[in-house]
Parts: sequence; C-alpha cells; structure tokens
Amino acid sequence: MARIVFASAAYLGDVAPFIEPANRLVDCGHDVTFLAPAGFLPVLQRERFGVAMYPLDFSPAGMRADPTHERLLRHPWMNQGRLARYWMRRGFVADPASGREALLRTLRGADLLVTHPTFGSATIPAAHHLDIPVVVGQLFPMMMPTAAWTPPIPVRSRDLGRTANRLAWRGFAWGSGLAMYDRTMNRYRASLDIEPLRGTAFKSWTTAERTVVLVSRHYFGDEPPDWGEWRLAGFSAWHGPDGQTLSDDVDAFIDAGDPPVLVCLGTSAAAGAGNAFATMARDLRERDLRALLLVGNAANLAYVHDVPGAFEFAPIPAVVDRCAAAVVSGALGTLAAALTAGVPVVVLPQLFDQLWHGRRIEELGVGVMVTRPSKVAAAVERVVSDPVYGQRAQALGEKLRAEDGAAALVDAVEKAL
Repeated sequence: MARIVFASAAYLGDVAPFIEPANRLVDCGHDVTFLAPAGFLPVLQRERFGVAMYPLDFSPAGMRADPTHERLLRHPWMNQGRLARYWMRRGFVADPASGREALLRTLRGADLLVTHPTFGSATIPAAHHLDIPVVVGQLFPMMMPTAAWTPPIPVRSRDLGRTANRLAWRGFAWGSGLAMYDRTMNRYRASLDIEPLRGTAFKSWTTAERTVVLVSRHYFGDEPPDWGEWRLAGFSAWHGPDGQTLSDDVDAFIDAGDPPVLVCLGTSAAAGAGNAFATMARDLRERDLRALLLVGNAANLAYVHDVPGAFEFAPIPAVVDRCAAAVVSGALGTLAAALTAGVPVVVLPQLFDQLWHGRRIEELGVGVMVTRPSKVAAAVERVVSDPVYGQRAQALGEKLRAEDGAAALVDAVEKAL
C-alpha cells in the first residue's frame, strides 16, 4: 500500500477529474489524501479518500465571497490577464508561507503526488524537495508546448514552421512569467532548493515524472510527435458526490414533458450570472423550449425563483443524457459530460480555455458557440431542429464512452510507484 496525495484547486472543473481516480486508488488498497481548499469540503467529504485542507481558499465558494472576483467576471473578456493574476494570488502568491507549510506538511511521508497542472507551480516544487515523484493530470492540451503549432493566442493555434512555433512558445513562457509572478514563485522554489524556471505557472507541470492528458483524442485530435510520452487518455468523469441521488423534484421535472434543454454554466461562468440565467430562461420559454436550469448557487437562483425547472444543483451526468441539448460555458467538466452523453451543445464561453472549446465544438460540428446570453435560445433552436448536430454528437459520444481517462491516470500512478 502506498500513500498518495492528490492536489487541486480553483473551480469544480479543475477538481472533479481527479475525484474518480482518487477513489479507484482507494479501492486498490492505497492510502489516499486529497488536498484542496476548504470550499471544496462539501464536495469531497463524501468520497472514499481522506481530505486535507489547503489554507488559501481558492475555491468557487471562496471566490464568490470576494468582490474582486465578482467584479472581474462581470467583464471576463476584458479581464483575462487580471483574472490569471488573480488566480495565482488566490492560489499561492497572497500567502506563500502558509501555502508552503501546508504543502510540506501534507506531502511529508507520501510516496507520490498527483496534481492539477497549473496548481503544480506550487505543489511540484514541494514534492520534489521531499524527493516525491509526481504524476500530472493535464486538462489543457491546447497549452502543451510543441513545435507543431503556436500557442492558441488569441484563440487559435497556427503552424508557422517549427522554428517560429518554438519561438512563439518560448515567448509565451517569458510573457506568462512576467504576468504571473515568476519572481515570487522562483523565490519559493529557491527556498526548497529547486532550480528557477521561466514561466512557472505555464511550465512547472513539465517537470513531473509522468503526465496523463485527461482529454479525448477523438475530441482534441492526435498528439504531435514531439509530445513523446504525453498521451491523450480520454476524459475523467465524476458522477457527483458519492452516495448522492438525483432530487425527486429534478427527476419529476425532466419526466413532465419533452426532453428539456440543460443550462449549466459551471462554477466559473456561473459566478454572478443571475441575469444571464434569467435572460436564457425567458428566451427559451418564448421559443417553447423547456429548460432545466442548474444555476450553481442560491444567489443565481433568486433571479429565476419563479421559473419551473430552476434548481441550484444536480449531478450533470445523471441528467444530461435525458436532455435534448446542453448550454454550457465550455468548462471541461460539463462539456465533457454533455459530449460523452451524445448531446449537442451550445457554448457560452467566459474564459480563455472555454473560448477554445467553443471553437472546437464548431469544428467538430456537434454544437454552436455564442458570446452573449441573448443569443443562446436561437442557437439552441438551431442545434435541436437540425438532426445532423444530434447525429454527430451521438457518434462522438460513442467514441468517448469507450475511453476511460480515470483508469489511465490510475495506471500511470501504479507505474510511477
């Protein structure tokens, strides 16, 4: 039996892909601890592993209570750079001493660390200081450097030739280091006797002993040759808190008429999105489309309290295959659940990676991207009235269901041990 520590933070889509692999490793007989901010305790405490609290509350609950976060997400397109810096402060830079102490305390005596790639800028140096090997579950293949294409700036990657592509990635690492606190992070690395790194938030994960990409090749495409052992393994699905059943009210609403349209913006885009949910609910109702609104928190629910089918939460995998389409932010968790269920999607992106996913679902022909809530209803009507979207989504879903990213991550952990 090995002692394994999982570590992740930020939004639910950053934490959820690691929950199923952690549970499976418990079932294999390992002693597993999940290190996460206190705001994730309600999500994690029902699972089969132990939970350790990270002192900086870099979680949806913590960020919803912060007026700065709410203000930045009112205009996410204008604030992408500020949001990136905010996340680094929230996750470590605001209190490096507390973060360092918690990481060393939790990792001491562990045999292996499994970490989120960006949170790895804090977790991996602590693990390597203690001579603990690291496995990364990579969630952002578009941000993995390669000579085959450039970084996706502002949205799309391009092939400018191998030399220009490499230079573009090098420039991106340099720029991200300037913007995302390289000086602070490298002082932290030095305190642990770890070599400095340019672009710590962007590149720290590349120092891990193993990396498993928790995204499907049927969705992303094939790996470029220079990725070597970095392999696309499939999505890692989480079906909601252990032992939680679907609410009778949600179940009854779905069964009360035609398959509804699921509207769920995830824990990032749902922050302060009450007006957006109200707009989408009204517009869908005007087009005689039933909507199952999963609004994420009580503050948003207040805007749609009189709308049938509005609920704070339900496990997405438990409902999405009973829906005609799904409106999502483009966050990986909800998007992967919808695509795996074979449901066409409308993506309403708020953040950089979500915009990339919105473009990708259009390229695959399984959905439509819009940039304003007022355009959602027309896009939904388009994807549910044209059977080709549903046929492509079902074909993709069959391929995705044949993969198991969680099993691939478990296998990588066992090999690393």
